[in-house]
Amino acid sequence: MESVRLTTNYIPSDEEIKDIRLDILSRSEELARLDERIRNLSAERDEIQAYIDSQKALISHPRRLPADIVQEIFIACLPTTRNAVMSTKEAPLLLCRICSAWRTIALSTPRLWASLHVPFDFVLPKESRISAVAQWLQRSAACPISISVRDGPSWDWESGGLPTTARKDFTKSICTVANRWRHAKFDPMLIEMAHELRGIKSSLLESVEFSGNIPTPTDLQFLQVPSLRAVTLRLDDSKTLNAVLMMPLMWNRLQHLTITEISFSHVTTLLGLCSQLISIYVTPIFDNGSDPAPSGHAESNLPFLVSFVSLSEFSSHFVAPRSLSDFISHVSMPQLRHFRIPASDCQYGPQDSFFLVSLGKKSPLVEDLTIYLSSLTAQSLPATLRAFSSLARLVVFDVNTWAWDKDGFQSCTVTLLLTVLSDSATCPMLQELVIHDCDSLDYSKSMLDEFIRQRMERAHPLRRLEISFQWPESLVLDLMSETEIRSYRLQGLDISLRWQNATPWGAANPPDPWTGLWLEDI
Repeated sequence: MESVRLTTNYIPSDEEIKDIRLDILSRSEELARLDERIRNLSAERDEIQAYIDSQKALISHPRRLPADIVQEIFIACLPTTRNAVMSTKEAPLLLCRICSAWRTIALSTPRLWASLHVPFDFVLPKESRISAVAQWLQRSAACPISISVRDGPSWDWESGGLPTTARKDFTKSICTVANRWRHAKFDPMLIEMAHELRGIKSSLLESVEFSGNIPTPTDLQFLQVPSLRAVTLRLDDSKTLNAVLMMPLMWNRLQHLTITEISFSHVTTLLGLCSQLISIYVTPIFDNGSDPAPSGHAESNLPFLVSFVSLSEFSSHFVAPRSLSDFISHVSMPQLRHFRIPASDCQYGPQDSFFLVSLGKKSPLVEDLTIYLSSLTAQSLPATLRAFSSLARLVVFDVNTWAWDKDGFQSCTVTLLLTVLSDSATCPMLQELVIHDCDSLDYSKSMLDEFIRQRMERAHPLRRLEISFQWPESLVLDLMSETEIRSYRLQGLDISLRWQNATPWGAANPPDPWTGLWLEDI
C-alpha cells in the first residue's frame, strides 16, 4: 500500500488487502525480534547497574562511618519529648530493621535503650512483648533509665494463655532496675509496684510523675534521694493531699513541682516546705474564698521561684480573688517572672479585686501575666496594670463578663483595658497582648486603631496582638481589613484577629505502643 494513502479514507481492493496482511505479518515478526533484543539489553543493563550499585555501596560514606559516629546519629533519632515506644515505626526498633551492620550497632548501644514507655494493656496480652521489655532493659546495661508505666484494664489471663502471676512478675522485672531510674512516670502507681519498691533507693532519680491515687506512700523510699529535683502529682481529688505529705520526699530540695486538684490553702502549706522551687504548676480546685490559709501562718519565702502557672483555664478550677489575695500575702516571690492563675468573678466582693496589685508590689519583675477581667473592676484594673512595670506579655480572658455596678464598683471590659494600656505610664515594656473570648469590646474600629498607634509609638513598641472574638466572622472582618493587617505586619506588628471555632473530639483508639502518651508527642 502506497504510504500516501495510509492516513486517507481510501478503501483498498481485495488484492491490496492480501498485500497489506502479508506486510503486517512481516513487520510483526520484525517487531517481535526487536522486543526480544530490548529485553535482553534491559536485562544486561540491569545486571551492570546492580554491579555498579554494589560497588558504590562498598565505598559509600555511611558504610565507612565509625561505629561511634553511627551511635550518636542513632541516639539523635530518639524522641525528645517522651520515652521511646515498642514500635518498629520509630527508633530504636526501626534502626534494627535496616541492615545487619546497623542492627549490631543499635543492639550494642546501651544509651539507645535507656528510655521506655510501657503500656500494660499493650504489653501484657502477649508473652513475646513481656520478654521484649526485659530484653530492652537489659540492653540499657548500666545507663540511667527514663521509664513511664501506664496501667490499663485487667487482662483475662485464662483466655490469653498466660499464668495469673504474669502481671506481678512483669512488674517485678521493671522494678529490678529501679536503682537506675533517672526519670519515672506512673499512670497510676501500681500497688504491686509500690510493694516491690520498698527498700530501694534510686540515687540517680531526677524527676518523678504520679497520676491517680498514690498507694502506700510511705513505701516509696526510692523518692528520698537528694538528686530528685522535679515532682509531678496528677491527683484524682484533693483528699489525696494527706498521702502527698506522707511521701518521703526531700521537699526542701525540689526545684519544679506540678500538682493538680489542690486548694490554695494547701498550696500555701506545700510552698512552706519547698524553699528551692523555681517553678510550680497547679490545677486548683474551685475555690469560693471560704478556705483561707491558717491564721498566724508564717510567710513562705521562695527566693528562686520564677513561674507560678495554672495548668487549667476552665471555670471549675477558678480561684476566688479573696483566696488569691490571702495567698499572695503569705508568700514572698521576689524573682517571679510568670504568673497565671484563673481568678473567679468578683461581683459579690468587688473590694477583693485589687489582689494583683499587691503581687506587683511584692514581685516587681513579673514579665508574663494572665488576668481574668471578671475578677477585676473598672477601679482595680488601672491600678493592677500600673503595678507591673516590667510586664512584657499580657494574656487576657474575657470569659463570663457582664455589666454590673455594686458598692461603687463597676464591671471591667476590654474597651477599658485598651484605654488604660494606651496611657504611656501603663506597662511601658509591653510587647505582646493576647485577648481570649473577647466579647466586651465596643465595636469601635477607631478605638482599636488608636490603641495600636499609641503602643507602636512607644520606646518598646507592641510586637504581637492577638484577639479571638465571640462575635460572628463578618463583624471581625469588618473591624480590620486584610490590607490593614498586612500594613501593620510590615511595621513590625504581628497581628491576628479571629473568631472562635469549635474543635471536635477525636475517636478513641485501641491499645497500642503509644497508649498513655500526650497526643502532641505521638
